[in-house]
Amino acid sequence: MSDQDKSGIFNINPAEAIRHFDSLKDGNQVNDSKELNTVLETQKKLRELKANDILFASPIIKQGENALIFPRTINVIQGQAGVHKSRLAENFCSAILKKLECKNDLLGFQKASILSNYTVVYVDTERNLSDQYPYALQTIQLKAGYTKEEHPINFEYISLVQIERSKRFPVLDEYLNFIRKNTDNHLFIVLDVSTDCIADFNKTDISMQLIDLMNMSINEYNVTFLCVIHENPRSEKARGHFGTELMNKASTVMQVGYEDPTQEDTDIIRVKYLKCRSTAKHSPFYIKYCKEVKGLVFADVSEVSKAFNNRKHKASNEEMVEFIKIYLQDGSEMTRRELIDNLCKEFKAKERTIESRLKEICTMDIEILNDNHDSCRLSKETKNKAVYYKLKPIVPF
Repeated sequence: MSDQDKSGIFNINPAEAIRHFDSLKDGNQVNDSKELNTVLETQKKLRELKANDILFASPIIKQGENALIFPRTINVIQGQAGVHKSRLAENFCSAILKKLECKNDLLGFQKASILSNYTVVYVDTERNLSDQYPYALQTIQLKAGYTKEEHPINFEYISLVQIERSKRFPVLDEYLNFIRKNTDNHLFIVLDVSTDCIADFNKTDISMQLIDLMNMSINEYNVTFLCVIHENPRSEKARGHFGTELMNKASTVMQVGYEDPTQEDTDIIRVKYLKCRSTAKHSPFYIKYCKEVKGLVFADVSEVSKAFNNRKHKASNEEMVEFIKIYLQDGSEMTRRELIDNLCKEFKAKERTIESRLKEICTMDIEILNDNHDSCRLSKETKNKAVYYKLKPIVPF
């Protein structure tokens, strides 16, 4: 047998290879796999699109002049427990459902085009069915200008609480197929919380089931996802292997957290953009929970300034980590003296305080994400009688 016979098209000349693939695209070979035909059809579509001016999609939701969420994308709200992630997601839903005559402020969120038709699909996995989840749904409607007795035709919602965890993914997949068959509207799907929609968020194969479902959906249908997810304790990394992959695939990632987490009575919440694929990264904004309106509102500038100053003087571990990431980015290292001097200047704190915080960060194994979103820990080593600090990647077992 010749080398060409052994290796097939990989050993023929380029011109013959091109003719071979052209014959595949023209459908001349009937024994092709379904997957190969799909790939070739996509290639054909890409060729047509590439030959024309590219028209980028307009956003679904804006905040002022900032475009936040675009159609056919995966988006994320992440944060520690108890920082009002769900309430922030609810504001996005109300903004899409909002009646034209409604004057409620929704943290400045607004539907970018009043001519576009959307259906909000809220999937909950945490709250009880007696009062917590019904109240959340009621709040979304009221803030959008509806009465609690109304049932907007473009507002769908389910709970997976009563579904066994191992069966939640197939049930979710079946439900989304059901919804798509019953409306031509663009679907804005909220998964709250997304890790509870699968059997094990730490297993690669199981995590990728939901990731692949979302990826295929946004490319085949008029669908956009907003995933709410918890962060690992004492870390800004989204939970599990699913969280890692979700960060990679997401277009917009918002991190929600208290401005001064060391204060038990703090109420100032920072919403920070970790990723904005379609725009420049937006500046953070500050909100708080207001008992009077029973929801989230913008925090006053004076309140934000006070919380920021309190935090700087205390030099909390969480805030120190932010500056350590800046100093030690790209795998660089810094001597103990340089790092302490920089942090003392930044936080207007005593050297003893900074030393104590650095020791805690090292001994508590606090996870720190580098610029590539890899999990690292602060480590120190002695070289030539000098102590150096650097971010050392966490090697999985």
